[in-house]
Amino acid sequence: MANDYRSLPDGPVLCEACTQAGQKVEMLPHPVLPPEAEKHAESENTELQSYRCPECETLEIFRVD
Repeated sequence: MANDYRSLPDGPVLCEACTQAGQKVEMLPHPVLPPEAEKHAESENTELQSYRCPECETLEIFRVD
């Protein structure tokens, strides 16, 4: 699969979309992975965590190392 997920940061998870717009918004853990990320996690035997931005509703997926 072509999905390469970034490693989960050690500190706060900031929304990349809001950061590019000049705001620093901390994302919140989201309990559900999108179906394609869930399939990737199973096929690659990798733990993934999703985060959602409370400001712009962007969903980002990170690899838990």
